[in-house]
Amino acid sequence: MSEEKVDRRTWLKVLGGTIVGLVVGGAIGYLAKAPAVIEKTKTVEKTVTATKTVTVTGTAPPVTTTTTTTAPPTTTTKTTTPIADPYLKAAYDFIDWIGDDTVLTRDQLEEEVLHFYEAAKPYRGTRLIIMYEAIPPADWEFKNLKKWFEAITGIKTSWESMSNYETILKSIEDAKTKAGIYDVIGSDQDMCGYYAYNKSSLDITEFMEKHPELVPPHFDVDDFYARGEYSDPRTGHLVALLAYNVPSATAYRKDWINDPKEKEGFEKQYGYELKEPIEWWRDAYKAGKEGTDEDWTLKKAIDVMEWFTRPDENKWGIITSFKPGDHMGWLICDQWRNIFGLSPPAPVGKKPIEVTRWYPVTPNWGIAVDKDNVIRGAETKYGGMMDSEAAVEMFRFWFEELPKYAPPKAWEIDFPEAHTAFGVDGNYALLFPCYCWWTMPWNSPESPIAGKWWYAPEPVDTRFWKPGMPRGYIDPSGWVISAYTKHPEAAFLFAAFMTSKAVDLKKSLACGTPIRWSSVMSDKFGAKDKELGGVVTLMREQMWEQCGTDLAVGIIYPQLLSVVHPVVSDCFQKKLTPEETAKRVAQEIDKWLEENGWLGKKVF
Repeated sequence: MSEEKVDRRTWLKVLGGTIVGLVVGGAIGYLAKAPAVIEKTKTVEKTVTATKTVTVTGTAPPVTTTTTTTAPPTTTTKTTTPIADPYLKAAYDFIDWIGDDTVLTRDQLEEEVLHFYEAAKPYRGTRLIIMYEAIPPADWEFKNLKKWFEAITGIKTSWESMSNYETILKSIEDAKTKAGIYDVIGSDQDMCGYYAYNKSSLDITEFMEKHPELVPPHFDVDDFYARGEYSDPRTGHLVALLAYNVPSATAYRKDWINDPKEKEGFEKQYGYELKEPIEWWRDAYKAGKEGTDEDWTLKKAIDVMEWFTRPDENKWGIITSFKPGDHMGWLICDQWRNIFGLSPPAPVGKKPIEVTRWYPVTPNWGIAVDKDNVIRGAETKYGGMMDSEAAVEMFRFWFEELPKYAPPKAWEIDFPEAHTAFGVDGNYALLFPCYCWWTMPWNSPESPIAGKWWYAPEPVDTRFWKPGMPRGYIDPSGWVISAYTKHPEAAFLFAAFMTSKAVDLKKSLACGTPIRWSSVMSDKFGAKDKELGGVVTLMREQMWEQCGTDLAVGIIYPQLLSVVHPVVSDCFQKKLTPEETAKRVAQEIDKWLEENGWLGKKVF
């Protein structure tokens, strides 16, 4: 049970026990008992059949189906059986640790866990090198699941944490050198097109067909959320096993907004009632007025930020980031684009979450890519949108409007650090666009905002947003197996364990990041909505309107990110106008596309 790890991220150190404290205590307490024998439990269970709305395909909207859930055991008979095999003992210890925090029945859970015990026997003693992005759910896996995986399988793991941009650079290096320095790469959906195109990731579907003995009995591919976002667009084969998934959102101070004095003062100044952003969105959505002035809009967000910006009280309307860095590239690709409508609506009859190929303009940096998967360019003269009126207003809002409501700290931190600051400082009304990775640390006992904040969809600019346009960004992340690993069998067992039905609900109850439909729709996860800041509501009700990375442009995502973020950073530092910034960014994208043979190229 090695605890080897290198290069811990500074912001994770700051949070320390915050990230893990909610869940590790129980595990440590159990392990401290170190029983000499295992008590195998046989149970008499009863089942309850209920009809409710669940999602079972991984891509389609929820459908009404009949589900069978297992009620708590009514009769228990214990037999004490000494287990000499330490790996088998660990398997049963793990089953008890999971308990009923799983969508599997007790028998299914035992079947799933014992599969890893048996399948790993030929690979005991193997050491895997794991690289991952330092986000709270991944750190939870390191602190909780690493030791269990090693104890059950005998496969050792060394983990190296790094920033998102570092994972991208390391992935490019792996594809170029084919050295297989890392056996498993923690990555996100932005890179899946790149892995598929360059064949630098293991074809997981093909691997499972060749090695059925390694596939867990309840692997259930169709249960994976938004499966298309991490599949090869040509074959539909899995490129990755993504381990945690979040929507993007607005995070806001629920307690500030619901303060009667604040409500009274706000309405007197702005002429309308101050509500929680989730209320504005839900009321508009139910009335069929989404995207209108009735919704949670950019105009309302500006009013809320202005109202709560009180430097003399050390209160600010928003925490964000103006520090140059790679986030100035992916924020345009992932987030600001949706607020300002830099992509077309989804095809009629589809939700944005179901679309992995957009045309005539992709959500990614507003690049035009036609139905034949030919890249046309980012400038409007090519059919793109990066120098459009909407893009100009995006830069105007980001670089001219937001600084009015942000603290001086915003010039000193990057965007992930802004998320940490929201929970650590406790003096900001809003954070958007917001990645919901930080649910767990924000609600930890150490956080000054625990129980005082909530999630809502991102606001929309009513000038540009139209029905069917993406309303946010789904951000699944997890495990890519290098095509060049010397240990593909052990690496697959690791990735399958981390994403299994056995563990997903347990992980989700702590982190709020399920990647399986069965976890999203489970009653236990639903009961955690309040504790998790409304993330269950977002995933069940609003996430249909969010989109991922267009796989056609995703194949050059890492290279374009290296082009875009220095340009945006430079424009901001030189205080170029929004018009000048939009024009220059679009031109630099197209210049790179042309120089590297991608302009006019059919990609898939």
